[in-house]
Amino acid sequence: MDHLLAWAMAALAASLYLLLYISYRRAVEFKRQEVVELITKATRGTNASRTSKEQDNNYELYEQRASALFDLKYALRAYALPLFLASTVTFFGALAGFVKAGDSPLPSELTLLFNKLPPTFLAGMAGAFLSGLWELIRRHRQFDYSPDALHRMWQSLLAAPLIATLLSAALKDEVALIVAFGVGATPWRDLIDLVSEQARSTLKIQGSGAQGEPPTLHRLQGMTRELIDSLGEEQITSTEHLAYADPINLLLASNVSWVRILDLIDQALLHGYLGEKCERLRPFGIRGAIEATELWTHASQGSQSEQTKAQETLSELAKTLEIPAAAVNNLMLVLSGDPQITFLRSLWVDSFENDESTASAGEPARLPSTMAEA
Repeated sequence: MDHLLAWAMAALAASLYLLLYISYRRAVEFKRQEVVELITKATRGTNASRTSKEQDNNYELYEQRASALFDLKYALRAYALPLFLASTVTFFGALAGFVKAGDSPLPSELTLLFNKLPPTFLAGMAGAFLSGLWELIRRHRQFDYSPDALHRMWQSLLAAPLIATLLSAALKDEVALIVAFGVGATPWRDLIDLVSEQARSTLKIQGSGAQGEPPTLHRLQGMTRELIDSLGEEQITSTEHLAYADPINLLLASNVSWVRILDLIDQALLHGYLGEKCERLRPFGIRGAIEATELWTHASQGSQSEQTKAQETLSELAKTLEIPAAAVNNLMLVLSGDPQITFLRSLWVDSFENDESTASAGEPARLPSTMAEA
């Protein structure tokens, strides 16, 4: 009974991950329902020319794929290992803190072992725990409490204290503890970059000679640092990756809402053709490929007045982009025939509420609210 508080506090700290997961399960089921509804609307629009039986078969195929992806990412078996590892590391880390404070609930052999840990090690672990827990709570609020995040949690709890101990070894004790805590609280990706940069500088190791594409995602409107990091976790690190990503897969694999996914892919598709020049088209009301194809539709298939106005706009676009008018016409023709743009356009139209009435009126409608926007 003397050490009951130590055992209880360690168990409570270790159980936080499981408690967050239990409360997250309800959100996952809502997200599953949301995806199925979106698939229904998407297949309805893209399969309009098929028979009823073909539409049903295609819908079942999409539903099965959505369920398989959900189980791969959100099923209990996907959480079992990271929950166990994160809880175990946290439990023993909390016990180590009590041992260092002089209230050891452990056998003497383990007490001696834990007492050998330097104070900076425990300070680094405390920083990693608090920082990681804040990140998990943020992800829980944004419906992105994934097994990957839990894996990064226990890895940080092990690696951050080691790095914190090494980096603070040459400092005075009172300063070393603050530095160790700060190092532990540093996001895992930034910490790895810091250590890698220091190691390369010390060992004078040159980087790889292969040149990669410079970052481009920041060129899209609404692309915050947080969103870029979220997409990076899904191996989407450039506008080209995003332009030809499967929007349904991306919805399942991230916390980004459906309307934002469609908008970002729309912008990325146009950026793939025009690069930074896309920004020049925004005053014309063209932010993405869908708006560009709408303009071309008016220029080639609209009424006489619509064609005249659209052709005038295309001429101004050519001047703004500083390319020949023939090149602009060819660009619009290519965009209108791009299969990804055609698919995205059908998803966009069929995701609107009362899409049939709004499409006939030629006015934009409002996309349904999604779980991530709630």
